[in-house]
Amino acid sequence: MVHFFIGKYKNQIAMEIKDKIIVWQEFTDNPGARYRTDGPFSGQEFLEVHLEPKFEKAVQGEYILEIDLDKVWGYPSSFISGSFGKLSMKYSSELVLKHLEFKSDESSIRKEKIINEIKKPRKNDK
Repeated sequence: MVHFFIGKYKNQIAMEIKDKIIVWQEFTDNPGARYRTDGPFSGQEFLEVHLEPKFEKAVQGEYILEIDLDKVWGYPSSFISGSFGKLSMKYSSELVLKHLEFKSDESSIRKEKIINEIKKPRKNDK
């Protein structure tokens, strides 16, 4: 297992990746829009069914949840906002970034867009 160290010194907090979400395998290879009412595979559905339950376990267990972003056609900004942005608004960007790590061998831009949304989530509620 890979160990990650949060903080300035190695002995502060050691966290490992202990769980993972492989988006294309566990959810879809074609994410949809923001809300369930917008159609299938929405950011809201991903948040409620996959992301938030596993994130909460990672926080409670003090470990990192890895999100594998590869093998997906793309991530609409509304999907990112409706899932990762909403998670950040509920729990804080610091906590989300502490417990999530993003993996993408196909596109570093995907990771950047999601991390930027977590840091500055857009408030697009109906």
